[in-house]
Amino acid sequence: MDTNHGYAKEQVVNSELAKRQVVLAGRVRRLEHLAQASRARLADFRDQDQHLQEQTHAFEQQWMEFSLQVLPFEVTSQTEERDYFPLKARQLATGWEMRQRKAKLEKHAVRCLRILNKCEGYCQELRQALRRQEDLEVQAREMYELDHAKDQIMTLLKVGLANLGMWVRDHYFGENYRHCGWQRLWPFFQLGGWITTTTSEVQLDVRAFNNRALMRDLEEVCRNVNSSGAILPDGRRLVVAVGERLSGAILPDGRRLVVSVGERLRCQRDGPLARTG
Repeated sequence: MDTNHGYAKEQVVNSELAKRQVVLAGRVRRLEHLAQASRARLADFRDQDQHLQEQTHAFEQQWMEFSLQVLPFEVTSQTEERDYFPLKARQLATGWEMRQRKAKLEKHAVRCLRILNKCEGYCQELRQALRRQEDLEVQAREMYELDHAKDQIMTLLKVGLANLGMWVRDHYFGENYRHCGWQRLWPFFQLGGWITTTTSEVQLDVRAFNNRALMRDLEEVCRNVNSSGAILPDGRRLVVAVGERLSGAILPDGRRLVVSVGERLRCQRDGPLARTG
């Protein structure tokens, strides 16, 4: 009963590893989304900057043309002339538009730099998250769920056998064995013997001990079984007797030769008593 009967096992998902992988996967998706959104905003600002630069260049050319037309009036101090005021107004309006475009370009440059720094930060965190994912895959170990149903069955069998031994001890052993454990009872359950069956009874002849004290206890057990009138489940009476003591000699190869002294009754259904050890 103490044999290692093992456990059945079934591979299961590592819940802790799966939880960490889900968290990392969500973080990777979020960082990829943020980095992609930053790249899209940078692309939009580049398109706007290109358009603003084209407009600024056009306004600069117009401002130069108006400046060349206004310059003769200012050099000759003819600023009161009728043609001077429309040209000067266009020059000033063109210069204002040009400065507005340049101001927007400067603001866009600051914002692009900020977005670029954020995008680099997202990409750096994304690389770290991907490395952690690879580390988790490398460190991942297969996990199994143990099926201990067989162990529970074996435990029940052990408990049943222990209860049977204690029941036999309480009903058939003497007072000296009332509170003993398996270590003291075990020699009795290891005894061999012979079974003789008839229509009305089953006779169990167990081999005798060489130890006198154990022999007296075994004879007391036999008397208690026989006097109690133990009945087997098939209705036949159980009779227990002590057989002859064994004697032995040492063979040349070192093995012990065991010879039973005396005879036992035999019948067609006689058979050896299996060892319980």
